[in-house]
Amino acid sequence: MDEQKKEISVDDILREYEAMAEEPDRASRPQPTIEPDGDQVWRPAQQPAAYQPYTPPAAQADRAAAQAPAHGGRSVRASSGGKKKRKASARKRDARTVTPRRDGPVHVYSHGAEQPEYRDDAPRRKREKKRGRGKVVFLTVLIVLLLSAGTALGYTYATGTVFRGVTAGTVEVGGLSLAAAQQKIAEEVGPVVDSAVINVKIHDTDYPISIQDVTNGLDAAASAQAAYDIGHTGSVAERVGGAFGALFGQKSADLVITINNDALNQRLEEIASEALTEPTGATWTLEGTNLILTMPKPGVSFDQAKVRDDLRGKIEAMDFSEYTVETQLTDPEPLDVDALKAEVDCEPTNAIVDKSDGKTIIPEKNGIVMDADKAREIIGDGTEATYTIPVSVTPAKVTKEVLDRALFRDVLASASTSLNTGNTDRTNNVTLAAQYINGTILNPGDEFSYNDVVGPRTTERGFKAAGAYSNGKLIDEVGGGVCQPSSTLYMAVLRADLEVTERSNHSLTVAYTPLGEDATVSYGSLDFKFKNDTDYPIKLVTVREGSQMKVTIRGTKADDKTVRLETQILETLTPETIKKTDSSLAPGETEVEQTAATGYKTITYKYVTVNGETTKEVANRSSYRKRDKIILVGPEASKSEPAASTGTSSTQSSASTDTGSAASGSSGGSGAGSSDPES
Repeated sequence: MDEQKKEISVDDILREYEAMAEEPDRASRPQPTIEPDGDQVWRPAQQPAAYQPYTPPAAQADRAAAQAPAHGGRSVRASSGGKKKRKASARKRDARTVTPRRDGPVHVYSHGAEQPEYRDDAPRRKREKKRGRGKVVFLTVLIVLLLSAGTALGYTYATGTVFRGVTAGTVEVGGLSLAAAQQKIAEEVGPVVDSAVINVKIHDTDYPISIQDVTNGLDAAASAQAAYDIGHTGSVAERVGGAFGALFGQKSADLVITINNDALNQRLEEIASEALTEPTGATWTLEGTNLILTMPKPGVSFDQAKVRDDLRGKIEAMDFSEYTVETQLTDPEPLDVDALKAEVDCEPTNAIVDKSDGKTIIPEKNGIVMDADKAREIIGDGTEATYTIPVSVTPAKVTKEVLDRALFRDVLASASTSLNTGNTDRTNNVTLAAQYINGTILNPGDEFSYNDVVGPRTTERGFKAAGAYSNGKLIDEVGGGVCQPSSTLYMAVLRADLEVTERSNHSLTVAYTPLGEDATVSYGSLDFKFKNDTDYPIKLVTVREGSQMKVTIRGTKADDKTVRLETQILETLTPETIKKTDSSLAPGETEVEQTAATGYKTITYKYVTVNGETTKEVANRSSYRKRDKIILVGPEASKSEPAASTGTSSTQSSASTDTGSAASGSSGGSGAGSSDPES
């Protein structure tokens, strides 16, 4: 049998053309071939075996029927001439020549009697038309883009003013020159900045910050430059984007305001000092007979650095709206009503004077008594911020209004003593002590201490050595003589009827005060103290004028009061004369080693008359030792006279003479060592 011959149908060729249309650069093309029997057939130069385009089932059936061979579906070449001739004739009749045309339908020619068939390739031509239209669109878009780019670049680089649509903050500056923009910003925004205030709210409390106080004002030039820079600086893309973005209202420059960091920090420190608090307990004020109680408050804290940064940002952004600080609260201790009562209850206190200047009046305080049970009933659960609690009030006797008129108005008492100015060192000490005391103010209830006010008697503080008593003997001591100011002050205190809290008499009598009216002092051991037990402040005026030591006590007389002193001698201690042999003296020679001084035991009474009614009270009891007279005699004189005599000498026996001798050298020293100096 003849070898089976494979024929290429018209459909195969059409499929090949479709593949070519989809792959225009495909190297292979259909080529005409001449079969041995003389038929011309178009065959693809190369066709993948796996290529099987989709064909509808109906078309596949028709194609199979049309192409089926007459003999059992196979094409057989006959060996005999007749068969071969018939087969060749059949093949010649059935064979077709396909001529492809690029611009029209595919023409299929038959070598037989059939008429040519036409197949329309409209889809291919439609695709080609679409590709052509796409090229036109692409070229059009490209031209438009190039023209647009040229226009954009020209607009961007040719504009010498602020671009249209640009704002500086809220100020429209588009189309203005740099100078005009600066002027407009200064005129519209400058006054706003100068008057703006940011209110800082911290835990329900407002703290205003003046923008003018914490900044150097609006920088109109820098603000205008920032607006001008939009579209005029940066890369080409940035410039074009800025210029055209402004046209759509998308470009705004920040106004430039310069912050004064030191001023801002100082203001924030002031705010923090007030706002940053520890938890507080209850506070109260008195209004008439009502106690206004403010309940305990929590402690307040916050992040100071964050507040500073936030405020800087708001100011730089020209945002002057209220700023609320985020705070952290610390709970306070709960209210203790019993502790509150202990704090509230008090005795009335009179108005007093500020001792630092002697003029300013400190108002009075009324006495208060609070009913704790009533307070608990009113406070209840304690959810309110304040409560009003009725209290019992005792008014003060002396109010500020009264004290303004009566302060140091009257002389309560005065006293003076004499001194020997020839003893310059002692006079120096008296004068210096008087200067320390002068001007001292005592409010009601205050206690005066001579040693505290005068202070240590040392050479560094100006005191000098002068006569002072020590163990009954006269010695030189630094500060000798300072007992005269203390004694003179005591005399005035007695006559002012002030309460004496500490006083000691001298061991021996002194000449510058009457018996029972002296007050000795020694720093570190003996002090003179008294208290202002009046209802008004008092002032001490102490001076040494010539040979007089003067003391005046000024205050306010609340009534007509007079004071009279009387000292009674309870016992007199008479001194003796004692002779002692002194080998250093010549025979018959005598020398007084110690003068005599009479001793006394006394009581001093104070008669106080108030509005015609007199009362008597003991002011003090004093005890003064006697001092024997000692005479030194030479050895020979001692053989005929007794070494000692117990008799009473009639010479220099008077208290005034002996005490006068002591007074001339008396002092109040430092009390150093075992001595107890006094004057």
